[in-house]
Amino acid sequence: MDYKHAVVKFENGVGNLLCNGCGITIAEGAKHEDREHYCTMCMSGNCKAKFKKGK
Repeated sequence: MDYKHAVVKFENGVGNLLCNGCGITIAEGAKHEDREHYCTMCMSGNCKAKFKKGK
């Protein structure tokens, strides 16, 4: 599936849904809703991690 808003990386057929803000794994599975997803820390504004595109 091609995602335009959600950040999903596939490894061995399993899709890992990543936070759009910092890139941590939020959920695993085959299908995810194509919208932006953020972890609890990013939503609260207290996340110190930065999303590294291309890694």
